[in-house]
Amino acid sequence: METQTAYNDDNATTNIHNTNHALDGDIFLTLKRALQKFQSNRLNTTYQDIKSNPEYDLMGDFFFNRLYAPEDFSFRDEGIKKLHRALDGKVYSGMVSAVSKVIELHELSDALDNLMVHKMIDGDIGTGMNMDQYQEIYRSLDNYDQRIYQINLSTEVTRTFHRLSQKWIVAVSLNTVKSAAYFFKIKPVVDFIYQGYTAFRQIKNIDYFVNTIHDRETAWHNEIWNGGTLN
Repeated sequence: METQTAYNDDNATTNIHNTNHALDGDIFLTLKRALQKFQSNRLNTTYQDIKSNPEYDLMGDFFFNRLYAPEDFSFRDEGIKKLHRALDGKVYSGMVSAVSKVIELHELSDALDNLMVHKMIDGDIGTGMNMDQYQEIYRSLDNYDQRIYQINLSTEVTRTFHRLSQKWIVAVSLNTVKSAAYFFKIKPVVDFIYQGYTAFRQIKNIDYFVNTIHDRETAWHNEIWNGGTLN
């Protein structure tokens, strides 16, 4: 009888632990989505002038609403890795190299978001986080070089994909990708890449677009780091 009671107590303790772990995971994900939405809204506000320019209509929508949208990117990140493995040696090498850079950018951004969320939890900051709280968390992570690298990498990825979008061989490679999409179960990520290709291809010169984003993001980052107050 005592053994059975002990067994039941152990099961109850395990169930409580699992439930608490699941709740912690739910809270973390909820805060992460809130953080990503906050960052996405900030980007859309900062670059409203670019978004309202007809020349950058498709590219702006892809960059600000698809690339940095607050949604579950697990299918996309894993799909890009599958795509990378499936196409290595089968399509234009520059395309595979570019996909590698996208993977790096996604993983870096995701890791930085996770660090922010842990700080939100530590500071008891909920989904209604304001700009002052965001800036304080941003500074407290003390990762200046990582943030600058993220900005530079984003610029590099954007220029690389624009350059590729102007090459006819990439169009041929994309047809190969679309053919392989169903077999490798990566159709969502292929649709995502094709949307990006279409958006980039329509613009011949992206210097203003890329330089504006790089300069504003660097200035925004430095202002926060130096203790300034941004709205």
